[in-house]
Amino acid sequence: MLAALALSGCVRLGDPLNHELLPQGAPTVADILASLAENEAAVASFRATGTVVLQSPELESTQISRESTILYRNPLDLHVVGRKYGTRFVELTCSGEAFLIQFPTERQFYYRPAGERLQTVSSSEMAREMFQPESWRHIPPARVRVLAYDAAAQTVDLVILDRRGGVPRRWLRLQGSPWVVLENRLLDTDGRELAVTVKSEYYVKDGVRFSGRVESVFPGEDARMSFSLRKMDLNPPVEDGVFDLKRLVRELERRGFDQVDTLREKGGAGEGTAPDPGANDVGADGALPEAEGQ
Repeated sequence: MLAALALSGCVRLGDPLNHELLPQGAPTVADILASLAENEAAVASFRATGTVVLQSPELESTQISRESTILYRNPLDLHVVGRKYGTRFVELTCSGEAFLIQFPTERQFYYRPAGERLQTVSSSEMAREMFQPESWRHIPPARVRVLAYDAAAQTVDLVILDRRGGVPRRWLRLQGSPWVVLENRLLDTDGRELAVTVKSEYYVKDGVRFSGRVESVFPGEDARMSFSLRKMDLNPPVEDGVFDLKRLVRELERRGFDQVDTLREKGGAGEGTAPDPGANDVGADGALPEAEGQ
């Protein structure tokens, strides 16, 4: 998969993040984890708008939308609506392990109630890597090892072990202070990379730090996701119905949508085909409302 959200109107995102100079020989693992955990706790949800592109061998063609909405709710609820010329053509919803993709213009959907286990990662792990790879407040400092510290760049490289005294399961490059993740690599037990995520263009809004551009690569899946934000709405109210996948599937079946067993069974990218009469109905079938001011 590839997801890209084109960046424009950065003034809507917030103020560019300025880092405080770190003292020589800093930092401590406890300081880093506390900084990340504090920021994590301040984000219950967010809604962003921009351009989305999905690319994967499981998709017959690259899915591109420059009129998209992303809704994320901690700990692992994700809703992405891709539009072309104002019409929804792809809609992806993850809630925990459950996974649903709708293709409204083709009247088809793909549903996995227990998630999708791919070659090296699951569908939920792919979403987690982009948005919340770790619950920082639950990581014991004893499982973290600092590998390098660059005082000039104010960056630190560290690894998180699978257990105390175990093997690395995640490599991170962070920048502070306050601390943000610049690069994140999920590893298997042999040290091979399962996912590589790069974050940049950090902003601050309402005291919360967030990345304006994120790109994730999944080498074992030959898949890629990236996005860059055009607008961010922090901690909006979220209706539970958006992530009620069983209800959404029942509604799709009622409307006569066909369920496909693989993503390769679906038709083309949807552009140029007749839209489903309900494709632009906001809220009737779990579609995300437009972000305020869009």
